Order: sequence, then structure tokens, then C-alpha cells
Amino acid sequence: MREIPVKQVKSLIKQLLKSKESKRVVLLTKKKDRSLTIESDGEQMKLTEQGYENSVNTFAIADNVAKHAFTATFKREFPRSHQVYVSEK
Repeated sequence: MREIPVKQVKSLIKQLLKSKESKRVVLLTKKKDRSLTIESDGEQMKLTEQGYENSVNTFAIADNVAKHAFTATFKREFPRSHQVYVSEK
């Protein structure tokens, strides 16, 4: 698990959405009490939110709804974070 600045998370997710292979990225806060899990298989993105809200949503990658949903969820779960722990699988 590595720690990256919040500004790099957007580029990481952009790469994830463009990739055609299935990947899983877990984002954690410094205290590790809130997390966001993004699973992508090339056609769909599954967004699992644990922390402030607990929900699981699935979006088609073809439309921009997936990117906007991730941005809204990220702002809700990591409102004042400057660094985020990242685990890629």
C-alpha cells in the first residue's frame, strides 16, 4: 500500500477507466476508517463506498456518469484529505 497525493488520484482513475483489463483499486484515508473501492472490467465500473455512507453502485464506463459519480463520492468520503493510501490489484 502506498500513499499518494489527492491530485494524482484523478489521473489514476482516468487510467483505470481507459484500461480494458479488469482491475481493482482501493483508496483509504490516513486513519483507514473510510474507503472507496473501484472495480473495473473494461465495460462496467463498480464503486463501493464505506465510511460516511455505505453503498455499492455499478456504472457503464461508456458514458461519463461513472467519472462524475466517482468524483462526487470521492469528495464526500475524503473532504479534507491531502494524502490517500492506494492499493491496486
